[in-house]
Amino acid sequence: TNSQSDLDSIQAEITQRLNEIDRVSGQTQFNGVKVLAQDNTLTIQVGANDGETIDIDLKQINSQTLGLDTLNVQKKYDVDSTDVTQSLDLKTAGITGATLKTSITGTTTETGSVKDGKVYYDKDSKNYYVEVDFTDTTDKTAHAGFYKADVDADGNVVLAAGATKETKPTNAVEVKKTIDEKPLKASSDVQDALKASGIADAVAEAATVVKMSYTDKNGKTIDGGYGIKVGNDYYAATKEKDGSYSINTTSYTDKDGNTKSALNQLGGADGKTEVVSIDGKTYNASKAEGHNFKAQPDLAEAATTTTENPLQKIDAALAQVDTLRSDLGAVQNRFNSAITNLGNTVNNLTSARSRIEDSDYATEVSNMSRAQILQQAGTSVLAQANQVPQNVLSLLR
Repeated sequence: TNSQSDLDSIQAEITQRLNEIDRVSGQTQFNGVKVLAQDNTLTIQVGANDGETIDIDLKQINSQTLGLDTLNVQKKYDVDSTDVTQSLDLKTAGITGATLKTSITGTTTETGSVKDGKVYYDKDSKNYYVEVDFTDTTDKTAHAGFYKADVDADGNVVLAAGATKETKPTNAVEVKKTIDEKPLKASSDVQDALKASGIADAVAEAATVVKMSYTDKNGKTIDGGYGIKVGNDYYAATKEKDGSYSINTTSYTDKDGNTKSALNQLGGADGKTEVVSIDGKTYNASKAEGHNFKAQPDLAEAATTTTENPLQKIDAALAQVDTLRSDLGAVQNRFNSAITNLGNTVNNLTSARSRIEDSDYATEVSNMSRAQILQQAGTSVLAQANQVPQNVLSLLR
């Protein structure tokens, strides 16, 4: 029941939530240990002796392990494009007798020319043609006729080396000296970038600049910016201030630590998301930008289809989180029990120490009392012993 724009907004929110899950997973730590970033065992000492420990089985929790990295609720757009055109003044002066002979026969004898200087265009094949005429009878018989031509960025009509004679297309019509709707070819820089990415030279050289448009399920068409059409594929492009068009790229660090870049292709589940292909895997360009695959080899791949039952995937992810919470809760209860037991042990040891100290104090008090009694008894005996001589002296007086 949601419109395409509603689904796009919902998907944007889902993407942000998943990014936050990945951020929390990568940054949550305890005592210097990242507890959610990878599968790990954390050992906690709970006793006074070696081996008296409790192990915590930590699990990596992110959008990928939860099975949500490809969660997508967007519907695929109908992708369309129109050629970006340019106006050019056609020039056939560059096709001389020498160039004709060189292109067609490989020799340089100047015997031919473009007949009447006319250029023809076939709208079905989108190809240009010129009619070649020769003054030499042999060449006229063997080579005179129509040849496929090309128009460069400056309007010069050129023939490819080794051109072969063709039949004039039925819908080929003469074009004026100035053409207003010639598809704009990708610049040489863009072509070089396409070739470097593994695209065949001929396909890269035929790439054109197009204006993208997308139609949703309700028939609403939205503007999609610019693109580079390469065969049946589209690459994201940007119009520069000087009027030129550049292909969008994503910079990243590969698994060997080298900085590289990849071309942004239009695709994904909705057909209009910028994605990149790295080592045989497809990623969202926004996620791959600046990513270090050497330090963090795992990166969620881009969704290519609409998730059939997104609520079921979310429920499964919640169940996985609940399972981990249960495991951690059980470990926490073990810690609580261990702490309680240690507390009881401390109380018992404290009580025992108090009783021992009380017993030692009683013994010392008893010893001190006995010593005092003995001291007093000795003093009394000595006093009595001293009193006897005094009594004798008293009698003698």
